[in-house]
Amino acid sequence: MTETKKWFSDCYRRNLVDMHIEDWDPIFLSEFVPEDYYRNLKKAHIQAPMLYLQSHVGHCYFPTKVGHMHRCLDGREDLIKRLVSLCRKGGMHPVGYYSLIYNTVEEEKHPEWRLYDRPDGSTPHSRGEGRYGFCCPNNPDYRAFLKAQIAEMAEFFRDENGELMLDGMFYDMTFWPNICHCEHCRSRWAEETGRDPGEMPVNVDWGNPDFVSFVHIRERWMGDFAAFVTNETKRVMPGVSVEHNYAHAVASDSSLIGSSELVNDACDYTGGDLYGTLYNHSFTAKYYYGVTQNQPFEYMTCRCDPSLRVHTVSKSDEHLAVEIMLTAAHHGASFVIDAIDPVGTLNPVVYERLGRVFERQMPYEPYFRGDMIADAGVYYPTTGRYNTQGQGFTAKTCAVNLTTILIEEHIPTAVVSHRTEDLSRYPIICAPQITGLPDGRADALIDYVKNGGTLYFSGAEEPELLKAFFGAELLRYTEENAVYLAPEEAVQGCFGEFTKKYPLPTEYRLPVIRLPEQSGAAILATMVLPYTKPSEARFASIHSNPPGLKTEIPALIEAGYGAGRVGWRAAPVELANYSYAAKQVFVKLFERLLPRKEQMICADAPKQVEIVSFAGNDEILISAVDLLCTEELLPIRDFSVSVKADGAPVSVTRLASSEKPEEVLPFTYENGKINFSVHGLVMFDMFRIGF
Repeated sequence: MTETKKWFSDCYRRNLVDMHIEDWDPIFLSEFVPEDYYRNLKKAHIQAPMLYLQSHVGHCYFPTKVGHMHRCLDGREDLIKRLVSLCRKGGMHPVGYYSLIYNTVEEEKHPEWRLYDRPDGSTPHSRGEGRYGFCCPNNPDYRAFLKAQIAEMAEFFRDENGELMLDGMFYDMTFWPNICHCEHCRSRWAEETGRDPGEMPVNVDWGNPDFVSFVHIRERWMGDFAAFVTNETKRVMPGVSVEHNYAHAVASDSSLIGSSELVNDACDYTGGDLYGTLYNHSFTAKYYYGVTQNQPFEYMTCRCDPSLRVHTVSKSDEHLAVEIMLTAAHHGASFVIDAIDPVGTLNPVVYERLGRVFERQMPYEPYFRGDMIADAGVYYPTTGRYNTQGQGFTAKTCAVNLTTILIEEHIPTAVVSHRTEDLSRYPIICAPQITGLPDGRADALIDYVKNGGTLYFSGAEEPELLKAFFGAELLRYTEENAVYLAPEEAVQGCFGEFTKKYPLPTEYRLPVIRLPEQSGAAILATMVLPYTKPSEARFASIHSNPPGLKTEIPALIEAGYGAGRVGWRAAPVELANYSYAAKQVFVKLFERLLPRKEQMICADAPKQVEIVSFAGNDEILISAVDLLCTEELLPIRDFSVSVKADGAPVSVTRLASSEKPEEVLPFTYENGKINFSVHGLVMFDMFRIGF
């Protein structure tokens, strides 16, 4: 197998035009003109267009013997091939698009391939409940079909010299849309577990260890499927890159989806399409940066507002620009998704807009280098998106929320996973509501602390950590779902207005643990329960459950371990969004573990400004992004930035943009810190500290 060509290493402007178009009407795609499509890509300064070779519908945009070719290609079978050729000759890097699992045509043609969610063999599509047909990745005949299709694409998309015209392949929908009941899933599960196929746990029950084990098995199956597709692609298309859509590693709130790091292992670089807030965008960019096998990672956003469901409404220049510049701040590749008109045309206004937006990014692309600076590593396991107690939060929701708080506090932050090899580079690892750790990863966290790291974790889904650090035993969970945290004197300053009499409220059932008698752990807060239990009809106060019953149950613990420190919270205090005061409790407790003076980079910017920094050879690159930027493009008040450095720099420069020339900034160097001010930030600026 030949080495992958790393065409993507300096390619930051990418595009896809969705072509999930049916063919029951001859007008569909009848006006598709490759030359028009190509001209629009050139307007938008696209470097890597992703081009449809097939779609969720299952129609192929190439001649196929095993599948179904879209009717629009009748008599012009080389339609997409011509587009691929135009892009390649124009200096672009064409990437082919192919939809896995989602294939309506093949589900209808081959009912035996169905990924069905009911024992009767039906699917949402067959019941008329959904647009999409699903094929099971465990079905050997479906896998044989995919192998044949990949070979057909490899043979067809070649130039007159027999050279492959595709630089990469992108495979969409590499995840489980449902729990499949088919015979192939049941027999594979039975073979791997040694149990009867009829015992496969198909009913969602996160409190059932058998079901949790089944979910992790499905994650492994999906990783195996992704590897099969990648290996087959590289076998018949030597040198191409392969990417699987890794959006659901972040977009989904449940591990049921099966999109784990095992899927990412089959990708040359990490990417996916996301549709959340800019804070979610930032979390994903950090996660993708941390897990990608090659930089840059790829962040996909759509040009429609708010989503592709609204075909004719586009985001404004400013809306698109802030999304693209946030990816640029993380040195990632921005990928904008459009959707073709059913007749096969594109709106040129969209590509003129996209060209203007990418022109904002282009001056900064030469500076997308170095390694991300991070004091805090937020631990996010894709395998832990569940809650065994049935409560409305998971490791994912807690990790995203914690990252948002750290962004607002201007604490340099990365997102790490169980694929992160060197945890020691981070002064603190935050593992909120840590759940679903693969074998050996608890040991990695324990060793990290033993060797001098600081760990913050919450919850009790991984009792092995409680046992290792504190000798603690998980006894049960409270029946009460309104539990208060009463601070001890040592941390009263962190709790602000919350005291033993007026403790910090939570809205969750919390784990009850028992510490050994000779524990060296410091109990910093205990639980206070309301006067009544949820099962009781009576109450103390008609509108609330005020604190009433003091306990000695530990709620916050800190302890030394080896050369490091550990802080544990029974409650997910990182979810403290219900009040500013509650959020500040989390921030102050966090500062006990990572004091401000130990941060690599500090800023007194408004909370809406994110600071993202990279260090490289003789330079530090700092980006500032307004995460609340609107079409008004209002300037942010002036703020200062402080950077730890072993020596004074030669210069501090605000880099040139498409709108402003480069500017050399005044700075000071005192007590090992470089200090400079930022004036008039509007949406985005990048600064270079040169040594």
